[in-house]
Amino acid sequence: MTQISRSAFLKATAATALTGLLAACSTGAKNQESGSSATESLTANTYFVTHAFGRTRFDSVPQKIAVVNYWKNPDALLALGVVPAGVPTVSYGANDQGSTDWFDQALAELGGDAPVRYDETDGPDYEALAKLSPDAIFSAYGDMTQEVYDRLSAIAPVVAMPEGVGAFATSWEDTVRQAAAMLNTPSRGEEIIKTYQEEISAAAAQHPNLAGKTFVAGMFDLDAQSLSAYVASDSRSLFLTSLGMEIAPYIKDNASDQDAFFMSISGELVNQVESDLVWAWGTSDEDVEKIRANSLFSQMPAVARGALVVETNPAISLALSAASPLSLSWVLRETQVLEQLNQAVSAS
Repeated sequence: MTQISRSAFLKATAATALTGLLAACSTGAKNQESGSSATESLTANTYFVTHAFGRTRFDSVPQKIAVVNYWKNPDALLALGVVPAGVPTVSYGANDQGSTDWFDQALAELGGDAPVRYDETDGPDYEALAKLSPDAIFSAYGDMTQEVYDRLSAIAPVVAMPEGVGAFATSWEDTVRQAAAMLNTPSRGEEIIKTYQEEISAAAAQHPNLAGKTFVAGMFDLDAQSLSAYVASDSRSLFLTSLGMEIAPYIKDNASDQDAFFMSISGELVNQVESDLVWAWGTSDEDVEKIRANSLFSQMPAVARGALVVETNPAISLALSAASPLSLSWVLRETQVLEQLNQAVSAS
């Protein structure tokens, strides 16, 4: 594959996105449809985006897009070369600007204006969204309910998570696909996905020791004496799988359809959970020693061997928890995550 700089790639993406926006300009976006038949006559540029709550009609590509939920969603738009008009302020893992380093880096490379920020501590800021007057609202990742969807739809057409996808279970690839569908450039979405997948594969190839190793990703609750282990569809598990690793058999065999993105394992049972690696996120460096010293957690085979990685950097935890093409690229370029994983599996 011909190598191009990150900056050139993003600028080329932006140029392609702009061409699509100009080519599709028509009479504006329409509200979502609940049925299969249109209530208004179709235009030459009409298209629909299908999601968990039905399908949303557009008569032109939205050019002023607001985002609900800062996890993954704004990054997907920026990866496609489109700067959102409004995004939620980042709380956990944020930089001094209430954003993320990877978003700001990509924004600077594109040369776009910083979006309007609004607070989503208590859920969507409907007032701020209405004031922004967007052409569309994008939220392919999150835990949107019908009630929230209906309230947002009163402001602008909404694109939500794909059909059949649960709360906080949309992969970064499908988030990009939903964004590309909203921008009426599905093929461009696939190109973006391929480019970032190749970057991940190239980084994984530099750490061949990870291939085929089993893992458990989760969080140790020292108070409840339990392990919240992420299931195969979770972002953290998907990232480790993309490196050639495999989720532990215990998680595969015991996760149920009711486990949205994690399953709870009692401390008395963790000694039965075999894996080559345990990756967990923590709140301080003290968590590592507390886990190792815990009478129950220390019996987990990988922990006992020293094959434990506890990530306490909030920015890195966010980058992996809310994995997006931009955040994963940042992890690979700017952190020592893969080196830490490699060292941990070497203890197996």
